[in-house]
Amino acid sequence: MILTDILEVIYAPQKVFKRIVANPKYLGVILILLLFVGLQLGYIFGQFSKIELEQTHPVGGIIQTFTNSTSWTATSDVNITNNLADYYNNTVFVANLQRPPNDPLGYYSLFGNFSLQLDVTDTKSFSVSLFNTSNVDCSGEGFKNLTLGLKLIQPKSAPQNTTLTLYSLADSNYFTYDLTSALADASVVNQWGEVVIPLGPDVKGWSETGNPQWNNITSLSLQFDYSNSQDVTIRIGALFFGGLYMTPMQYDSVGLLMRFLQVYALQFLFTWLFLTGLIYLICRGLKNTVLWKPLFIAMGFAMVVMVIRAVVSIAASAVLSVIYYPFDISFGTIFDPLAMLYYPAEAVSSLLPQSQVSIVAIDAMLSVFSGIITIMFAVSYAWLGALGTFVIKELKPEFSTIKCAVIAAVSVCITLLLLWLLIGVV
Repeated sequence: MILTDILEVIYAPQKVFKRIVANPKYLGVILILLLFVGLQLGYIFGQFSKIELEQTHPVGGIIQTFTNSTSWTATSDVNITNNLADYYNNTVFVANLQRPPNDPLGYYSLFGNFSLQLDVTDTKSFSVSLFNTSNVDCSGEGFKNLTLGLKLIQPKSAPQNTTLTLYSLADSNYFTYDLTSALADASVVNQWGEVVIPLGPDVKGWSETGNPQWNNITSLSLQFDYSNSQDVTIRIGALFFGGLYMTPMQYDSVGLLMRFLQVYALQFLFTWLFLTGLIYLICRGLKNTVLWKPLFIAMGFAMVVMVIRAVVSIAASAVLSVIYYPFDISFGTIFDPLAMLYYPAEAVSSLLPQSQVSIVAIDAMLSVFSGIITIMFAVSYAWLGALGTFVIKELKPEFSTIKCAVIAAVSVCITLLLLWLLIGVV
């Protein structure tokens, strides 16, 4: 009987609300609440299992430690300092700072406000070492690339040879890679450029000495060789491991589901309570009495339209393509009131050009999905208002249909505003 009542709300609301008002029981509404919350969690799982966020090592917030002079060693002829006047500026919006995108305090310089400067006098060759990378996993399941931001101050040409060495647990176990052509192609002479070096056992170009393991990279060094002796100044503005993508469900599934369990339970309960309370107060304001319990339970049954919305949302997330967010975009992704991830348009201009291109591609891939979710949001609350009209008409048959519709519409609009202000999800 309860299941029949729930289904009839969809195709025979006038008939079923007459029965519900005459014999109001909470069990049906409790079932609808459980269905709604469970399905909405399915929507969250479906959406966030298709979202891949790039991870970095070091993680955001301490990523600049790899370019701090205290983390490096070199021979005595190399002067290692931090340059506070010239650095690789990549200032991005960070959602965890909980600031709006138009607030300058909501932004963070990923690589700090300094660069690593290497100065050597009258040399043909020198090397520097980052002595502790904290045991990085660069195997097939780990980080896929190493990003190096460079600026060659003097001489006004790239080195004749540049070699990157990755050490694994001991100085006798290491991988080497020739960076010479990559450095020339990156246009780093007297301007900031970026070199992305592919990593892993399947990448060509790496040679190995001893018994290095890709899942145990513990330090690295850079060797610069020139054709003749000269003074050299090089700045390193960014250095980090990247290319490892994880879904939010992989690294925080419990926290994410618990957060949205609370959000969706509150959304249902607040919508139910606010809608009922507003209709009740408006009717009382019109000097008409309405019994609370029949109204409360009837509006609870009307919430079945939110279950249908959740079903459609799950279907939309099931056909969503996998979307990859670069690390600098990942920091700024936030939830909109429909629980969809997005990057604020106001913050896009702060991104690097290549990341701005990525945002355009991501928005294009999300367009159909976000369109379905937005349409279902509008349809569900319009439908809820229509069902509210039937409930009011059943309780107050002396009201005209237009009057009932106006009361329901006003109640829905105010409820949406309250939901947005109180829990941020509608």
